[in-house]
Amino acid sequence: MSSAFARHGRVLAFSSAIAAAIAVIGCSGGDGGPDPVPPKPLPNPTTAAEIRRTSYGIPHIISRTEKGLGYGIGYAYAQDNFCVLADEIVTINGERSRYFGADGANIYGLKNLTADFYFKLINDDASADDIWNKQSAEVKERFEGYVLGVNRYLGEKGAANLAADCKGQPWVRPITVRDMAKLIRRLSVQASGVNFIDAMYAAQPPATVVGAAATRVKPATQMARAAKQMLAATDGPLSKAYWDGQREQFGSNALALGSEATDTGRGMLFGNPHFPWFGILRFYQMHLTMPGKMDVMGAALNGFPGINIGFTNEFAWSHTVNTSAHFTLYALQLDPANPTRYVYDGQMRDMTKKTLTVQVKQANGSVVPVTRTYYSSSHGPIVVIPGQLAWDKTMAFAMRDANLENWRLAEHWYRKNKAQNLAEFKAAVEGVVGNPWTNTIAVDRAGNTYYANVTPVPHVDTAKENACIAAPFKPLIAASGLFVLAGSTSACEWTVDPASPQPGTFAGKDLPTLSRKDFVHNANDSAWLTHPAAPIAGYPKIVSLDGYEQNGRTRIGLAQAQARLAGTDGRPGNKFSMDVLREIVLSNRVYYAEVALTDALDVMCVGDLSHTVDGQTVDLAKACGILKNWDRRAELESVGVPLFEAFWTRARSSSIWAVPFNPADPVNTPRGVVKGSAAVTKSLRDALARAVISQAGAGIPIDRPWYEIQVATKNVPLPIHGGNGTPLGIYNAISSSVIGARLPGARAVTTGSSYIQTVTWDDAGPRVGAFLTYSNSTDAASPSYADQTYRFYLKDWIRLPFTNEEVTTDPNFSSIVISEPE
Repeated sequence: MSSAFARHGRVLAFSSAIAAAIAVIGCSGGDGGPDPVPPKPLPNPTTAAEIRRTSYGIPHIISRTEKGLGYGIGYAYAQDNFCVLADEIVTINGERSRYFGADGANIYGLKNLTADFYFKLINDDASADDIWNKQSAEVKERFEGYVLGVNRYLGEKGAANLAADCKGQPWVRPITVRDMAKLIRRLSVQASGVNFIDAMYAAQPPATVVGAAATRVKPATQMARAAKQMLAATDGPLSKAYWDGQREQFGSNALALGSEATDTGRGMLFGNPHFPWFGILRFYQMHLTMPGKMDVMGAALNGFPGINIGFTNEFAWSHTVNTSAHFTLYALQLDPANPTRYVYDGQMRDMTKKTLTVQVKQANGSVVPVTRTYYSSSHGPIVVIPGQLAWDKTMAFAMRDANLENWRLAEHWYRKNKAQNLAEFKAAVEGVVGNPWTNTIAVDRAGNTYYANVTPVPHVDTAKENACIAAPFKPLIAASGLFVLAGSTSACEWTVDPASPQPGTFAGKDLPTLSRKDFVHNANDSAWLTHPAAPIAGYPKIVSLDGYEQNGRTRIGLAQAQARLAGTDGRPGNKFSMDVLREIVLSNRVYYAEVALTDALDVMCVGDLSHTVDGQTVDLAKACGILKNWDRRAELESVGVPLFEAFWTRARSSSIWAVPFNPADPVNTPRGVVKGSAAVTKSLRDALARAVISQAGAGIPIDRPWYEIQVATKNVPLPIHGGNGTPLGIYNAISSSVIGARLPGARAVTTGSSYIQTVTWDDAGPRVGAFLTYSNSTDAASPSYADQTYRFYLKDWIRLPFTNEEVTTDPNFSSIVISEPE
């Protein structure tokens, strides 16, 4: 570690407080230790577990039973993150307004009042009980044990002694299995219904005048008017920008390398979900063992008692958020005399109404009930977005959510965790179809790779798309990925396939998969370019689009893999070693700087560099000099990252490219910048001037190194490398926002690289280097609050212990046994 200190001595000077943190963090890991010890004997009760801890506070949980394993998971998790789960329990029960008032929001910006009504709508007790009753006996046992483990911790600790985030709060309570069923549904609808919370709340019928004459408008006129509004949306869930932003906030990269691509002939995997650094969508690192039945390690979303992304002795996998649609809209033709009635198969149907009540805390501390009526068609709830999606006297729109009925989420990961080989893993993916909204990328120790875009997708094949989506709504598919079906006929209901585990969705066998011996890759684009030499094409658009421009992370990810295997990346040989893989994925190259910046500088940084935009005159000379000297990376010592980000997000448009997108060369196009165009020159100069102005407004000097700007706000600020992934084409995607007065001139990390794992195997078992970038505990008083963050800052990969010998000889090994009386 001393060499790392030497390399980053200048960085460490950013905060003298970091030096004090090193002494604490440095004690969390190391090499060597005592001789291995066998697992401790467990009591006879079925609810018993051994919880071992190794460096960085990682729990290794052993039990003979599902209930005991869940018990150990719940207890260990609560020790590290109880307040995160407690806060989410308030959210999924629709009680945020009761404790925090109507006007606040949760960590992800969901408004308290509208979110409360939404979760009251979808998570009523009867619906939660229905989800629970559909779980397998094994999944129920795991969750029952988890609830007991969490509640044991709360009982032992007491609400008054919890971590600062929830210490003594009135909303802290024991959890129930009903809460866990509600959490399953909440996680399922993250990529669908959650995005329409405000739209459902806004859906109230238009005013009608009793006795007024009914005015009919031609359906074609209605649809054209509505489609025009929807296509004009620049924000919210009808816009491309919104969904691009969602895939950035909840994006991911994954690369599975097969036997033909590695120096050992064994499989290798890189996985890196780019998820929030706060809240229930953080990952929690753990190792789960049921002797003779299951041995799996990795990470899970907070509150989930299984491994979502991880590895075993035989295979490893990761996930990336996919582009498939998980909902559709339905256009309803209304009775102009009564806008709560709609046409269906030639008959009028009444919308259903559901009046909900939310308790709301007032400024004086009192709590009062607030009611709201929600309206639904047989397709689902009515949605309204002011100025974009209207409910008038002749037309309304309903949303049908495929994942609202996906009760199989827990079963999906349960079966994957129990799989003994890649074949069983594939069977779980394609048979259960319970993964709600992510691709699966996997490889086994023998070097067989696997990609699957298998999630609950509305069964709208090409024929149904052509028949049921009216011409005015068809451009929405390419523009924003929205599918608006005719709601007036049963012929446009989602097709029911007996082979699918969920009526109205595609069967797993009919969704994209690919297996190869070299590699498969995904970075939140469609299935199309999983491997450029074997494009996956011809699927219905609702499943996977073909032939479109790929995002920056997809392009750099594929370019890096192709260059390595071609031997043209400047490194010896043409295979991946584990060291080379780790170097590449954290190289922090900025792809769009590589393919556009040199030309852009030639165009905009010549001649008179005084430029006026928006009434302000800016001298571009300094900005041009910084960008010319910048290393085109988002490394800690790079100077120019935020300036380029501010410039490129304003400058990029289809009109600037010298070589436009070519579907026959999708990895390398578009590229270059048009020269000799006055319009392009002006647009680039405008963008650079606005970038300079914006950075000044944010208090960020444009000549400051990145380590002084982007930080993790732990007990002391830790500089973080990487940068804005999709817009800039940075593989190590890290998003950050201006902090303000608390740390002037700095930006705090909000989302991005999270549980990063690089996995391969030797004869002894898995060989894994990893980071949990934000560390395993949210308790600021815990030694596991910032220890892994520090290692990530140094790019000092953490070797994960997996075998009994590795675990028990860890220098920070500890063990306890907990049990519950029968």
